[in-house]
Amino acid sequence: MQLRNILGIVATGAALGAMSVAPAHADTRTLAGPTTGDSDTFLTYVGCDGVFTAGAAPQSRINLGPYSAPLGRRSLGIVPTGGGSASGPYSSFTSLAGVDASLSVAATAGSQGVSYVVAITSDSPAGTAWAGRAPVTAPAGGWTQVSSASLTYDWSLVDLGSRRQVSAAGSATPADFAAEHGDGAGFVVTGFGCDARPFNLDAVRAGGSTFDFEGLSLTTAISTPAKQVAAGDDVTLTGRVADGSGRVTGDPLVLESRTGNGAWTPVGGPQLAGADGLARVVVPVSETTEFRWHRPQSQYADEGWSDTVTVTVAEPVPSEAPDKK
Repeated sequence: MQLRNILGIVATGAALGAMSVAPAHADTRTLAGPTTGDSDTFLTYVGCDGVFTAGAAPQSRINLGPYSAPLGRRSLGIVPTGGGSASGPYSSFTSLAGVDASLSVAATAGSQGVSYVVAITSDSPAGTAWAGRAPVTAPAGGWTQVSSASLTYDWSLVDLGSRRQVSAAGSATPADFAAEHGDGAGFVVTGFGCDARPFNLDAVRAGGSTFDFEGLSLTTAISTPAKQVAAGDDVTLTGRVADGSGRVTGDPLVLESRTGNGAWTPVGGPQLAGADGLARVVVPVSETTEFRWHRPQSQYADEGWSDTVTVTVAEPVPSEAPDKK
């Protein structure tokens, strides 16, 4: 899974000035990957030297932790493909003075990053925008919350046509800069990975919404071609794991069985899926038995079970006694 590139989104002052955000939602949105489904808040990557410099797309995956995730049990892991790029959330805003974007970040070896704010205000000349840059750090050992409202940015006036600096404008928080130069619309990007070290993101907050990375919702199904057999016959049990779109994922499964009102017990170890994405086990059945598949917990999904199927062992038909003569 990869993140969305923002280069080219803001090519002119008109495009930046027309930015808006949807009405605020005081909600939590659970995500199964880097795609937010929101045009005003999404995950992206930029260069660490400047917001308009090219960055390299990282790899991403959902995983448990690390440590104790700020929301739920999982977070989004980011693996940079090299140094010099920062990956994290982009969020547009209508008020520089009221920017409230934040995120939580964890890196077992620590991570260096950068935050950018770009805005057009009442005193930025036509064809220009204010661009602020602030270095950010995630120390090793736990989760760190980073809020754009509390960061002090080094500001400059940028020509949007050439994307070159026109002049420096000092250092200030977004609210303090807006108080001096006027309020306006724009966007903020905060990312990590400038040192090429992997890190995790969670609890991304922007525009009144909170994004929680929790992984896939999977379903497991079981089937068998024979639900009534003679004692000792073999039965093939097939398991199928699929995501919400119906795509077969091929997750490993463990077959479980029980007879009567007994406890469920594993039938062998984990079964890997075949080329068709399905797991299969052939077992002999000596008495009527219930079967189900157990899907163990993974980095990207909670554990789960299939429905049960009952394989009935037919009672033998008594043979007729021979006639006595």
